[in-house]
Amino acid sequence: MSINSLRSAVAFLTVIPVAGDEGKPAARLGRAYFPAVGALLGLLAGGVFALTAAITTQMVGAVAAVAVLAVLTGGLHLDGVADAADGLFGRGNKVQRLETMRDPRVGSFGAVALIVVLLGDVAALTALAPAQAIVALVIAGALSRWAMLWTIAFVPYVREAGLGVAAGGANRAFDLVLGSALAALACLLDWRHAAVAVVLVGLSAWIVAVVARRRIGGATGDIYGATTELCQLAALITFAVHA
Repeated sequence: MSINSLRSAVAFLTVIPVAGDEGKPAARLGRAYFPAVGALLGLLAGGVFALTAAITTQMVGAVAAVAVLAVLTGGLHLDGVADAADGLFGRGNKVQRLETMRDPRVGSFGAVALIVVLLGDVAALTALAPAQAIVALVIAGALSRWAMLWTIAFVPYVREAGLGVAAGGANRAFDLVLGSALAALACLLDWRHAAVAVVLVGLSAWIVAVVARRRIGGATGDIYGATTELCQLAALITFAVHA
């Protein structure tokens, strides 16, 4: 395992202040380790859920877990949900939609998307017992970042600069294999639910990719964030439905 690559993955996906050797991020931002970082985020959020639910209620625990995920990621993925919704469903040509996605203001589509995603996360977690919620969050965290990894690998990045450029590069096959292996390890915690979740996560990522290619020609950082959040929700719903 490359420690520098793992640090870069943590720095890219979270607000934890780490960096690679000599303060420089590793090539491809440690993308092979995205699922491992997602699993860790899920574990931390699951611990908060269990602790909070033990002294309050399941719903408060669910809200606390979702809040922890938002804080640890700096709200970056949620911001991607809002910007992607405004851009992809807004009017105009591809250039205008890309400019809309750069606008820091949240439009009506973005606001609705944020509300739906956050309420969906809370509702799914509320239906789970604390122990099951921890497993669900770990697997959802791993699979959602695994979906981001595949999106980076196969959906062309449409901007000339940005983190998406840094996340690209060679060794795609190696990163996909290692990232998939790490996601599979997390899925061993509950392979029955995980097997269904993989299907729904893959379908969710595919839908986002298809819409993004048709509306703006490919992916942006906001598309990566939206993919992560929607795939995480899809995985959590899988556990809630089969709780």
